[in-house]
Amino acid sequence: MTPLLIVSDLDGTLLDSRGRVSARTRAAVSAVRAAGHIFIIATGRPVRDVWRIAQTLGSADIAVCGDGSICYDFIHETVVDYRPIASGDVRAAVAALRDGLPGHRLGAERELELLLEDDFVLAPELCVGARRAVSLLHELDGRGFAKLIVQADGSALEYCPTVAEILPRACAVTVSTPAFCQVNRAGVTKATALRRLARRLGVAARDTIAFGDMPNDLSMLAWAGRSVAVANAHPDVLAMAHETTASHDEDGVARFLEQLVGHRPGVSPPRAAATEQTLEDQAR
Repeated sequence: MTPLLIVSDLDGTLLDSRGRVSARTRAAVSAVRAAGHIFIIATGRPVRDVWRIAQTLGSADIAVCGDGSICYDFIHETVVDYRPIASGDVRAAVAALRDGLPGHRLGAERELELLLEDDFVLAPELCVGARRAVSLLHELDGRGFAKLIVQADGSALEYCPTVAEILPRACAVTVSTPAFCQVNRAGVTKATALRRLARRLGVAARDTIAFGDMPNDLSMLAWAGRSVAVANAHPDVLAMAHETTASHDEDGVARFLEQLVGHRPGVSPPRAAATEQTLEDQAR
């Protein structure tokens, strides 16, 4: 079998509804890696929220984080790709939100740092180490922001279209949770990050499989040679994916991977052949 690049979203896809990696999922990921395939994460989560999950999966090479705005090499602890929103475009976006979305609250990712305005509401476990600020504009420097996080009353699935309509063309809006929507630099998506990564690894798009569940996965699923939606996915994702697997609470991704490599649940996969190269070494 041709070595494949297998990519999975996390929340609502690879993780169950409690945010956990099941034993079956760990075994399935191990099996596909043992079969010679490359398995990576592509998520809206920031780097700091992916460390533990990557270690649990035994797959701590490169992950696409922040919906494609940052790719991180966990082996070398290095940012390998960073596509921020320029400072001028951040200012324009904040001005547009001030006029067009009253009562909004803002956060931002900058490289590995999380910044939250004082009134931004986020579960405590998701903002460990976050730095609070009166205004994001006071925090701008030459690095720009990898991602703006926009929160308003109600569900982000409802106010996301308004955010997309009022922001300048230099920005693009996606949503992966009802708690907020994300703003990236225009043209920055999971797909664009994966395209660059696949090129560096020498893998063609036709030799990729992608799993997802929410609208921020659509670009990735459209790019992949084979796209798979979990049964609990957003209607738009279910409509465009090539295939559907069981829900995230039924180990849907694991079930698909088991069939792909002929792995039986409960049977330990053979250990992958030792290699002196990490994904980043291969890509050099």
